[in-house]
Amino acid sequence: MKPGNRWRVVFLLPALCTLLWIPNALCQGYDIYVSDAGNFGLPPWQILKFDENGENPEVFITENLAWPHDIVFLEDANTVLISNFNSGQINRYNASTGAFIDVFASDLVAPTRMKIGPDELLYVLQGSGTGRVRRYQLDGTPVGDFTFLAMPRSLGMDWDAAGNLYVSSYDWRIVRIFDDGGADQGSIVNSNLAGPTNIWSENNGDLLVIDYDGGAVKRFNSAGQYVGDFIQDLAQAEGVDFLPNGNILIGNGATSSVKMFTPGGVYIEDIIPSQSGGLMQPNAVVVRQKQSGSPVPINAGLNDAWFNPATDGQGFLIVVFPEIKEMFVAWFTYDTERPPDDVTAHLGEPGHRWLTAQGPYDGDSANLTIYVTEGGVFDAAEPPVTRDPAGDGTMTIEFADCTEGLVNYQITSLGISGKIPIERIVPDNVSLCEALANP
Repeated sequence: MKPGNRWRVVFLLPALCTLLWIPNALCQGYDIYVSDAGNFGLPPWQILKFDENGENPEVFITENLAWPHDIVFLEDANTVLISNFNSGQINRYNASTGAFIDVFASDLVAPTRMKIGPDELLYVLQGSGTGRVRRYQLDGTPVGDFTFLAMPRSLGMDWDAAGNLYVSSYDWRIVRIFDDGGADQGSIVNSNLAGPTNIWSENNGDLLVIDYDGGAVKRFNSAGQYVGDFIQDLAQAEGVDFLPNGNILIGNGATSSVKMFTPGGVYIEDIIPSQSGGLMQPNAVVVRQKQSGSPVPINAGLNDAWFNPATDGQGFLIVVFPEIKEMFVAWFTYDTERPPDDVTAHLGEPGHRWLTAQGPYDGDSANLTIYVTEGGVFDAAEPPVTRDPAGDGTMTIEFADCTEGLVNYQITSLGISGKIPIERIVPDNVSLCEALANP
């Protein structure tokens, strides 16, 4: 759906949602995700998440990033794809927790922008190598090259109503057009650009181009003729998406912010202020509708072994006691540093650690105290074990659904804290959990 069509629909939604029954998926809010290029070819890199007001920044992804360039959510699979310029990879993450899953594609050179095309395939631009547009099925199966013209540092693409694909080249300072079969149709825009990044077409055939080095969004008609500046006073602009009310969000690297404009291009505000959440260099902005599913209430169907696939070999045993509204957790992990090689143990290995946590739960969240039990000997009553009744920190566990959760921990003695996305090791109890959550 082109921006013009989308705006006509969403302007009506607030009124319709109050007057008529409309599925929650159409009436719920949204979040804003921003890819932060950091120091470009050098870290730090991150994917940030903000609420619909541009507030409450949250670090969504930092793992396995290498100059991230774009963000694509695959809602049916509850996954999100991140393209990485340095590594040549597109990585796949859990869309709810941001946990790394696997490598979606690795046969690329400097991948930049990604979009799902009219044929429901993922189109990927390459900043180097062959410079061809490549396609994939949404499960990661390669389809092959769609175009065969080398376009160096391609940073923007979109389709017109006829199915033609437009691709911008930052290095060549042009926008090229390809037909629906990938055949090159020549340059449609070859002037008035200093360094084009994102592009999008409008219903009337006009093409809007973010000019990173030109400090503006420039408008060209369907013949490629320069019409004028649509938005001015930008600097290092890259990344664009549209709010449900039609307002335009554009990343502005020079101010480390995301700016908001009316559908007519009038500046409103920096919806994400400078350096919010540690933002340095935005290069992708994605508006994602909140999902209709609500967090699952804690129930006995969650009793299971849980782990984070990124740290396989560690994990949690979770036991829910619904009668007393309590949760018990055994956490099997390792020391924060490996012991020296000459340290030995009679049972297991010296790096093994285990902790427990216990406390009340309410709704979808449990608030637990972490305990360290120590001093015992294998299968012996003497010496007696000890445990500080005050505990050694706190743990909260929330469940997005019956298959995924998030552990937040703070360990007092070490002064450390963090988040661990978890999922079941086996799915046997999922149906029981769903039945208890929705009696």
